[in-house]
Amino acid sequence: MKRILSGDVPKKDGAKVKVSGWIRKIRGSDNLRFLILRDMAGEIQLILKKGVVDEELLEKTRGITEESVIAAEGTVKINKEAPGGLEIVPEKLEILSEAEAPLPIDFTGKVNTGLDKRLDNRFLDLRNRKISAIFKIQSEICKYFREFFIKEGFTEFWPPEIIESAPEGGAELFSVEYFDRKAYMAQSPELYKELCTGTNLERVFSIAPVWRAEKHDTHKHLNEVRQMDIEVAFADQFSIMEYLEKAVKYVVKNLLKNCPEAGELNPGLEVPKVEKMSYKETVEKLKKDGFKIDFGEDLSSEAEKRLAEIYGKNTLILIHSWPRSLKPFYIMPGKSGASEGFDADLGGSELASGGQRVHRPDILEGQLKEKGLEPEEFRFFLDALKFGIPPHAGWSIGLERFTMYVCNLKNIREACMYPRDRERLTP
Repeated sequence: MKRILSGDVPKKDGAKVKVSGWIRKIRGSDNLRFLILRDMAGEIQLILKKGVVDEELLEKTRGITEESVIAAEGTVKINKEAPGGLEIVPEKLEILSEAEAPLPIDFTGKVNTGLDKRLDNRFLDLRNRKISAIFKIQSEICKYFREFFIKEGFTEFWPPEIIESAPEGGAELFSVEYFDRKAYMAQSPELYKELCTGTNLERVFSIAPVWRAEKHDTHKHLNEVRQMDIEVAFADQFSIMEYLEKAVKYVVKNLLKNCPEAGELNPGLEVPKVEKMSYKETVEKLKKDGFKIDFGEDLSSEAEKRLAEIYGKNTLILIHSWPRSLKPFYIMPGKSGASEGFDADLGGSELASGGQRVHRPDILEGQLKEKGLEPEEFRFFLDALKFGIPPHAGWSIGLERFTMYVCNLKNIREACMYPRDRERLTP
């Protein structure tokens, strides 16, 4: 008999079914025992009553532990008092995997377990439906992100993850041995997606992991994250911001419509409103609200939180025309010391960063030197710019940051199934 999920069990007396899953709860006595079976679709009750089922089945389940895995074949019985209004009277029952007792953590949430211990036992933590829902939502975020850009005529591409030099400069890369030479784990797909704009593709997107060897320990940083990137030929910072606004709204709108878990985890979730302002206007707004900040400073976490308090946590704040000094070498310089770069804040945290890129090799070489970087390390990219790379722009959204916002999470480690930070390399 083929296994079916608990949600597909027909509400029909006498129907023959096979179900498999984990025993969430055991109650009753030797003569009357109830097993609550959990699978990916929900839960269903099995009833074993002396005189109704074989004595062998009662004996088999006498010492069974919660979270053991079983398969059962039996007959559906309508019972309004049972979960879901029905139960199964088993005729066959097989113990597929027995769980040791006690469990290392209580994943039900009845006992408050610290995040570190939950992550140590992530295989159990994910049996909590609220926790597993985070990653169903994360999968749906990627689905709708991909769906939006395919509709917009973009092509998905997969950038290399082992690279020769730093696409964003700096020393915050993890080095690896690559045969007889040194290589690095990519901190960004930046230069590769830019080169795509000089091909017949013109508009590309990717969802890929990146690594940053930054020695931080905060609630919103990890050393391995997933990025959702786009790059567009013949675009500037303002046209590329429109893509960001539309994409974020599209994703959230579809989550609210088609993913009930999003509303359950974050009852206050709404399709974001949008505020656009220059960096200069942002600093002036913060100062007017009593926040201490000087022009030329980066926005701290406290500043991002203050902006969310001013405009609301469901407001996408697009801050354009940042000072050149605060943006990487590949962002196009603007007027009067400004750049063509922008950031996007949502829910009190930075969600995305991007802007118009430098498409001329003479400007790029000068900016590399200004940032203290060696142009020869970027020779493959500088040479490519000599052969007709158009003006182009792009941005990157952190998938885990977006998940934090959608699911109303306080720590980015909750938005990553198996997080990697300075202290955690397992499981």
